[in-house]
Amino acid sequence: MDPPVFPEEIWIKILLYCDVPDIIAFGSTCKYLRKTSDTDYLWKMKWLQLISKVQFKFPDIKCLQLLSVSFKAMCYRLYMVITLGENPPFPKCCHCSGYTCHRNCVEGSSSKVVIEIGNKFTWVITPHFGLKRHFSLFGIPKCDTKLHPIQNNNTNLSQSQIKINKNDKKQSSSSSSSGGGVGGSCGSNSTILNRTKTDYKSIAKKLKSLKLSELTTNKLPRPSGPFCVFCNSVKLYREKKRLTVHPLEALCYTKSNPLYQRLINGYCTDTVEVLGIPNVDVVSPAEALLDDASFSVLKTFVDHLFHQMELTPTLRKPNAVLIFCEPLAMHPLLRKQLLHYLFQEVKVARVCLVPKPLAACAMLDVETCVVIDSGALSTTVAVVINGRVMPQRWRLLPVGGWHVAYHLKQAMHWQPKEYHQIPISHLDTIAVKERCRLSYNIENEEIKKGPTKREHINLRVDSYADYKQFWKVSLGPELYIAPEMMYVSLNLPQIIKEVTTGLDADLMHDCLSNILLTGGNTDLSGFALRLRKDLKQLLPDHQAIIEVQSCPGTHSWNVAMGSTYVPLAVNPDKTPPEYVEGNPFWLSREEYVLFGCQSLE
Repeated sequence: MDPPVFPEEIWIKILLYCDVPDIIAFGSTCKYLRKTSDTDYLWKMKWLQLISKVQFKFPDIKCLQLLSVSFKAMCYRLYMVITLGENPPFPKCCHCSGYTCHRNCVEGSSSKVVIEIGNKFTWVITPHFGLKRHFSLFGIPKCDTKLHPIQNNNTNLSQSQIKINKNDKKQSSSSSSSGGGVGGSCGSNSTILNRTKTDYKSIAKKLKSLKLSELTTNKLPRPSGPFCVFCNSVKLYREKKRLTVHPLEALCYTKSNPLYQRLINGYCTDTVEVLGIPNVDVVSPAEALLDDASFSVLKTFVDHLFHQMELTPTLRKPNAVLIFCEPLAMHPLLRKQLLHYLFQEVKVARVCLVPKPLAACAMLDVETCVVIDSGALSTTVAVVINGRVMPQRWRLLPVGGWHVAYHLKQAMHWQPKEYHQIPISHLDTIAVKERCRLSYNIENEEIKKGPTKREHINLRVDSYADYKQFWKVSLGPELYIAPEMMYVSLNLPQIIKEVTTGLDADLMHDCLSNILLTGGNTDLSGFALRLRKDLKQLLPDHQAIIEVQSCPGTHSWNVAMGSTYVPLAVNPDKTPPEYVEGNPFWLSREEYVLFGCQSLE
């Protein structure tokens, strides 16, 4: 049918009965229908249809025209918010009678949910300040495809042999019928029988070598989908059983999937070894935050957190706010994908993206400072001026608390062989780290006389594999040598000098007098004293003002707890929210529908 056979008005009348994705797909058929499906009148009418199904508060058509928004894009986002995934009714606030509360209602209700994904732990703060912790690890079973072609080849081989057998039978029967009573025919029949017997023997050898009987009798179980290796014990047992039933399958899993190779850190490899699951790729969602092609891993992990902690109903409340602590190196494309997922699938009411250094500033109510966030695998040094992380004045260092445990592990080689099996991640625990110290002057440690005092530490190893449950480790000079090697690798004083170079006198004074420490690695005894001493030696002109202070509480959850102090920012009505790099970014459900993520581009 020729599309111009109907006038444009008829096509618009028909399209108004279609869903938004169908209209968009309809416009991809030809140029005429593309022009028809892109008319403003069609999408304005569709917009009126969609807003009649919900009670969200939007400006009228005239105001939207003045804002120069795209009605087509708005219809698509609103349609996805309404229909994608589950379709629960959007709750209404009992205080302000709105479906997305105003500032006063949000601040007074304390319905804030904070997610901070670290390299070792993920911290979640639920409403009314409930603090929960989860390992930042997730399992993705490997799917081996090498055995299936063998099985198919064996099947094809057996079918071809059946044909050979039938042909041989036909040939033998025809030869016996045609040569009955003739003496020469007996010799030919015996030759054929001998040939078929040798063929059967060779075929039997091939089938035996390929182990066709094992492949046909034991069906290969399909691997499970992505799962948490700590919360889903059923899938973990299933994957371990898959290895015990088919031990030869483990030989195919010596290498990780190239798609997830960038998401594997030391904790991942230790977990695979301890749990004995080489057929599972254990990946880190913290590494996925830095890779634009790994959003599926981040989405699966966040989905698991929402389900495990039953946060989805809370986030859909009109007064709820999801505060997501983002690393400074987070990929911009990943930020947009995260917002689309949260508003369309989770259906949150309001989201705030907070750069991690600002959380420490909010906790201590400091606007200009230098923030040092030293975690498990990395350390961030950032300059914050007037409540904003300066884009060109921060550094990401690939050194953290894991490296202290790594150097302690190297010291295990001087002890009995049974201690060589202790995983590095089990040395990165409070029981060990509280005995470690960062010396104020490493030279004084070397000139001390007398025998070195050794610390006896009891370790408990939780394992499903063949590891011991309890270990007693004796450590001596390693307790200050390992932190020293980590600290020297950081080179923090020089990094602080680099990021503050070029600031005017007042800003330099404020930054050096407010050096904030956060992160679990800064819990090391003597960390703040050593850093202050080295900074005074490196910057003698400013040694009178240099001050290093730590955030209150346990440093590993400072970022998550400090994010609750970030004040709520409300954008002026009828204007798109402005994204400024280094500042918190607030976005409500209505703002997302109207403007999308265009300010992030």
